[in-house]
Amino acid sequence: MKNVLTLHEGRSLTVTFMSLFMCGLLVTSAQAQSSAPSEDSGGPVNTGGKGNRRFSDIELMKRFDLDGNGRLDREEREPARRMAIELKAESQRGRGRRGGPPRGEGAETVRPQDRPDALRLTEDDVELHPDRGLYDRETLRTLFFEFPERDWHEEMVAFHGTDVEVPATLRADGRLIGEVGVSYRGNTSFDHPEKKSFGVSIDAYEDDRSLDGYNTLNLLNANGDDSMMREVLFSNIASEYMPAPKANFVKVVVNGVYLGVYANVQQLNKDFIEEHYDTRKGVRWKVPPDFSGGGALSDQGTSSSRYKEKYELKTGSAKEQDWKELIAFCRLLQRTPETRLEEVLPEYIDVEETIRFLVLDNIFMDQDGYYSRGSDYYVYKDPDGRFHFFHYDNNETFDPPRGGRGGGPRGPGGPGRTPPEGFGPPPDGFGPPPEEVERGRGVRGRPGLDRPRRGAAEERRNENRAEDAPPPRGGRGGRGGRGGRGGDPSIQAPLALQNEKETRPLIAAILAVPAWKARYLELCRQIAEEALQEDVFLARVDAYRTLLTDAVTRDPFGPDRVDFLRSLEGTETSLVDIVARRRKFLLEHESLELNSDDDDGGSADPR
Repeated sequence: MKNVLTLHEGRSLTVTFMSLFMCGLLVTSAQAQSSAPSEDSGGPVNTGGKGNRRFSDIELMKRFDLDGNGRLDREEREPARRMAIELKAESQRGRGRRGGPPRGEGAETVRPQDRPDALRLTEDDVELHPDRGLYDRETLRTLFFEFPERDWHEEMVAFHGTDVEVPATLRADGRLIGEVGVSYRGNTSFDHPEKKSFGVSIDAYEDDRSLDGYNTLNLLNANGDDSMMREVLFSNIASEYMPAPKANFVKVVVNGVYLGVYANVQQLNKDFIEEHYDTRKGVRWKVPPDFSGGGALSDQGTSSSRYKEKYELKTGSAKEQDWKELIAFCRLLQRTPETRLEEVLPEYIDVEETIRFLVLDNIFMDQDGYYSRGSDYYVYKDPDGRFHFFHYDNNETFDPPRGGRGGGPRGPGGPGRTPPEGFGPPPDGFGPPPEEVERGRGVRGRPGLDRPRRGAAEERRNENRAEDAPPPRGGRGGRGGRGGRGGDPSIQAPLALQNEKETRPLIAAILAVPAWKARYLELCRQIAEEALQEDVFLARVDAYRTLLTDAVTRDPFGPDRVDFLRSLEGTETSLVDIVARRRKFLLEHESLELNSDDDDGGSADPR
């Protein structure tokens, strides 16, 4: 089947659709290898060609950038848009899906700019914060985007999953930032019919353009979270114990129309790495949603193709040797005898930082994390060859019991509490962490937590590292589980999955070493006592409640005022109540009793 797309200047392009879909590819391997920009430019990344078909964006930029200026103007985007729609429709038919609107469109709705009651805002209507940092927690700034075309939403839906960004002008705090590239991002959140998450490349059209020193924005729609807070609260708390993305809230206005409140979460790119490790070098992988558990650092054999289907490479300069080192680490993690783990693993991981990563994932009940399904986290291999792990996509932390969020008999605000109104000054809860937390994290003065910055690395070859590992025992591991939980994630045991060596080898390895297990349990108790302490956590929620209530109430796509307030406090599924139950369960658990040697591991019975 052929389709001839007529381009401006009388040019035409003949596309053979069948060739585009050979071997399941939406683009040819050559195009994927040659034209994908790096993640750090804000665009899609070359993830390695054949082995990473799952992560390949549809490559349209080079094909339609006729004047070679690195951008698509409106005339160039029109045929690119038609091709994107055709390719995705063909792919959808190939998966057996027929009929219905294109993915991301959802039910027919009136766009906010077409509503007679649309809330229209200008810079004169909002408070400006020119002296506050981009991720200042007390600040609720408004970002103004202006698209030259009225059908910007339809364009971005069409270009979702491609390397094309739609240009818009950005203003912030009364200052013209300039022209930026904007795209819709997300997986399940993209299916929100109206309020979609945005990815913004501030330097898309000018290399030195930035906003407060940052060149990428992730504006997230808090999909499925009536509190709007889960992602930001978790990032704020996690950052007090280990490297974690900065996060706060912004309001978004597009073409003069208010679209609501978004979480503003830092990109896990080279800038993030430099902030925490004093280097921009190294290799990053994202482990996207995967219910099989295959991305949980389990041994998938020696073929890199198996790993390239599970780990999305985010560093364009990575070599095949980097994949070999990741493979060797996964195999060593599962094969090293327990008696040798304490000796061997510190050469490959930062033990203290890894313990903190696992403790935070467990305590805050992340339903899209390493414990729950072995995915939705980042892997970073530093220049010394050691691996680090970071949380991301944290909108399903503080997870409520199965059966829904929000609602309940006790009403908004909980008994005896009057929810604050409007935009008054935020109460205590922002700013530095409590004094006890500061004392507990003194080692954060240097990255890596258990050794100085970078240090003097000795040459270590991948082949020599793996020699200490014993031969494999049994198969490659089973499918990922969900942490052995029942209907209420708040009762996930501190030592859940400690015996799941094949499906959660990082947990099993850390907890197999008595000294590391003791440190893990010590941190579980410390974080439960500090971060989940009622007054401390309530102060955080109150601060954001005061900051957000009016903006959320006016959000055309957000929860209504009652649902928002009920999601915070006073119901079984509210943030404050979930955290109170979680803290009580943890501090009463036998494994967290001081000097306890009890073993509650395994996933069959988390209690």
